[in-house]
Amino acid sequence: MREEEGLFIIEGWHLIEEALKASHPLRTLIYDPTAKRDDSENEVLKLALEACDEAYEADASQLERLSDTKASQGVLALAAKVGCSFDTLLDRLPSEGSVRLMLLDELGDPGNCGSIVRACDWFGLNGVVLGTGCAELENGKTARSTMGGLFHLPIAVGVDLDSALDRLKQLGVQIFTTELDERAVSLSDFSFPDRCALVIGNEARGVSEIVSKKADGKLFAPKFGEGESLNAAVAAAVFLARWRL
Repeated sequence: MREEEGLFIIEGWHLIEEALKASHPLRTLIYDPTAKRDDSENEVLKLALEACDEAYEADASQLERLSDTKASQGVLALAAKVGCSFDTLLDRLPSEGSVRLMLLDELGDPGNCGSIVRACDWFGLNGVVLGTGCAELENGKTARSTMGGLFHLPIAVGVDLDSALDRLKQLGVQIFTTELDERAVSLSDFSFPDRCALVIGNEARGVSEIVSKKADGKLFAPKFGEGESLNAAVAAAVFLARWRL
């Protein structure tokens, strides 16, 4: 039913607060009136009750059955889905000047996907593109890991990256993948162009071959210790920090 109505569940006071800040449509609020709340949470509850089309009270056991977390905060909401089409994302890009995009290539772990969206929100990117095979944006763990970032920037979902790269290049956006091979350039020696998209690949397989072949270049983060690798979310944060600072 939620899928048919274009809705998804968001849990916890922080996600609901971020949705309200972004004026994101909320359909239904379900909360435990007996749960302990601090002043800030009571304020969020007040605003959510005003914003939602409908609200229901539930006890702790009922909310636990609806929740996919072990420790429910006693509140959840049904919100309009946030993912957009690739065309919609392109329409929101400036025709001139800087463009900064993050593309995720078959990144299947919800925690990694959500954490990368969170980092992209922090560093002020123009948007995120989730290619086919990525974790579902409205998955509970993905949504929570964004810490509200999914409400603050356009995120295109289910995108065929092969054709997406062609269209980005037509707009003057250069594509760089995060790969470690003999042609890759160290991040410490690289200056990002004004119109640029960075691709983070699958946790195990890396960037897909078809995407790698279409890239304008490959980048890697140099290591200084003995660690074998960085996970996708940490690597993305390293690249974003270098890109924006």
